[in-house]
Amino acid sequence: MDTTARMHDRRHRLAPRATVVATVVVVVAGLLAGCASSPSPDRTTAASASASDSATRSGTGEIRHELGPLTDRFPQLATALSATWMSGTMGDERVPGPSTYWIDAVVVLDEAGFAELLALAPGEAGSGAKAELPDLDPGLDDALPPGPFVRSSALDDAFSQDGRSTQVLLDDATSSVILTSRFQ
Repeated sequence: MDTTARMHDRRHRLAPRATVVATVVVVVAGLLAGCASSPSPDRTTAASASASDSATRSGTGEIRHELGPLTDRFPQLATALSATWMSGTMGDERVPGPSTYWIDAVVVLDEAGFAELLALAPGEAGSGAKAELPDLDPGLDDALPPGPFVRSSALDDAFSQDGRSTQVLLDDATSSVILTSRFQ
């Protein structure tokens, strides 16, 4: 067999191996791309926090009424008369790493405390503009006032301290604060 024939024969034997290697490289690259990290919910901005809202919620399903855990986290609720709230974690418990917690609450304030919060939404109260309720745990449905609700970015900012991302709505007729918050 001459040199040209041997090289031709060798190429035909190596071609299937090269195809297999190329296929494996493409499959591995695709798998690695699927594992690429994305920003964790704790690093989202308030504007992108809604992406973490789509994560699976877990919790005990217990409806709570004690004020201490809420007023400790949210000093703006110090004049609370009553509260109905739920909490838990976001995401899959089987995935390691820091947890993102959620709190959904309906809190009734005294008149003075409610007036202070209402002052953070100037021009919003009585404007006839209705704010939409965020997705709250369905366990709170019975505690929700009928609205209309007032919302402002100043209210959200006032409650979004210490790494929390919080949406706040006010119901003037019942002096109620409705909030949903995410934090680590």
